[in-house]
Amino acid sequence: MNTFTIKLFGPTGRAVGQREIKLSIDADRVTCAELRAWLSECEPRLASLLPTCRLAVNCQFAADDQPITKADEIALIGFVSGG
Repeated sequence: MNTFTIKLFGPTGRAVGQREIKLSIDADRVTCAELRAWLSECEPRLASLLPTCRLAVNCQFAADDQPITKADEIALIGFVSGG
């Protein structure tokens, strides 16, 4: 079992009441899409926000098929508007 730390900003942080969450997954390596699915299941307060969020891995926006490890810096970036 590995623990992934996901940083939360703006609406995602407010939804769960903290700046990061830890998610234990029985896998050494997962994709962003798999992490997103586990987030939806394990943290239902994020479920409605996830469709408009992107994952950033090591300070770069990540595609759904990008693999991630527990050593990566992972952030859930909510929808941002403005000019």
